[in-house]
Amino acid sequence: MIRQIFCLLCLLPVWIASAAETPPTLHHQLKVQLSPDQGHLKVQDRLTLTEPVDQLTLLLHGDLKAEISEPGAKISSKSVRSWVPLKQYSIRFSQPTQTFTLEYQGRISHDLSRLSKDYAGGRDTTPGLISSQGVFLSAGSFWYPQIEDHLLSFTLDVSLPNGWSSVSQGNETATNRWQETLPQDDIYLIAAPFRVYNRETPVAKAQVFLREKDDALADRYLNATADYLQLYEKLLGSYPYAKFALVENFWESGYGMPSFTLLGPQVIRLPFIIHTSYPHEILHNWWGNSVFIDYSSGNWAEGLTSYLADHLLKEQQGSGEDYRRNSLQKYADYVAESEDFPLTEFRSHHGDVSQAVGYSKTLMFFHMLRKKLGD
Repeated sequence: MIRQIFCLLCLLPVWIASAAETPPTLHHQLKVQLSPDQGHLKVQDRLTLTEPVDQLTLLLHGDLKAEISEPGAKISSKSVRSWVPLKQYSIRFSQPTQTFTLEYQGRISHDLSRLSKDYAGGRDTTPGLISSQGVFLSAGSFWYPQIEDHLLSFTLDVSLPNGWSSVSQGNETATNRWQETLPQDDIYLIAAPFRVYNRETPVAKAQVFLREKDDALADRYLNATADYLQLYEKLLGSYPYAKFALVENFWESGYGMPSFTLLGPQVIRLPFIIHTSYPHEILHNWWGNSVFIDYSSGNWAEGLTSYLADHLLKEQQGSGEDYRRNSLQKYADYVAESEDFPLTEFRSHHGDVSQAVGYSKTLMFFHMLRKKLGD
């Protein structure tokens, strides 16, 4: 129906690349041993750079102790002030090196912190937590070495206690072995004693990771995943990942990661979520999780995703006009003239005003663009 206009949006990466050089892609070959009861991880990371270097600097969580095993390499570190303890490691090689191995281990345990009820992603969050309840690790915890101005690809082998399963981006090529070759801006590692459900669809594998057995709930999400993947692939082109998974978190959350979403136990059981928030998170795998956001020039992805998920589904039911009217009403109710700001200044949802601009106002921009150019 509206494929033509959004074919133009598929050129976004080309336009962006013409304005700014795409960062190089670093490859991580990670072997991770998790001990949830101790909050501990042990990692061997074989890093491959795009070209040989004789020195480099990287960042790692401050409570992790790192060593390098390359002959002649020297490593030093200093503490860095940040939202989590950080160490900056400087590595000097005896000769230009493109591939090297870093080994590190330690504890990552940051308690959940309470945020505003209006904050996107839920009321509680943590940069990283390894516990007997579950594991949540992302770039914000610096659980893997990070080199500035690089994208990344990875393979990830995870060792876990019996009965536990892991989730990350991309394809599970073997049990608890994940691989993603498309450039990423993060490596997520989620783990818990999951009950795992799988189903092949014409587009990609559908998966559900639940903390307790619930065949009926899993079946509803597997069916919905298949339907939404086919809907959006027809509209926007090939789905960029090998799977899409619903993953039950151990606290209330609403996160969208490349190829999976991490939702709280109460959220996933709300009857309307599967028709509202869930397709929104699936669509983010086109907008935001494969065509990435340059936050320095504004976050366009939330408004576009809302237009093609929340709004489009209402439009298909004959309620598109009502949805747009409600979006305009939210904008009028929450955004005073003195609080309004350009779309290029929207970064994320942190309250009613930012949501009304970043979601509702941006949604209406794309509707105006569609009306101008046609379907």
